[in-house]
Amino acid sequence: MTKKMDLQQNGRLDWFFREWVWGTQVPRYSFKYELQPAEAANSKSRRKSRQSEVDENFAMFVPIFADFGDGMVRLTQVGIAGNSTKTLQLRFGSQTQKVALNAYKEILER
Repeated sequence: MTKKMDLQQNGRLDWFFREWVWGTQVPRYSFKYELQPAEAANSKSRRKSRQSEVDENFAMFVPIFADFGDGMVRLTQVGIAGNSTKTLQLRFGSQTQKVALNAYKEILER
């Protein structure tokens, strides 16, 4: 297991099995972002990802994508636990047209 996968910081993948093998919860995600021009051809984005309709122990890595003009590209993923919101600022090396959460439905959601 990589360090990034250790959502509960206990060296175990119990969160994954509890949610996607033995559990029945299906989270709802909302996503808001603002694109702002940066220096030269760069851009930056401030985004908020919210997970809801789950218990406080439910944790998931949610993929973040961006479109630079040639289709969606996976940038990163954000770990969210329980009913909470994560805010992150990203800088891009080129102008971004769109940012999306779970663009190709890699994870189950409502």
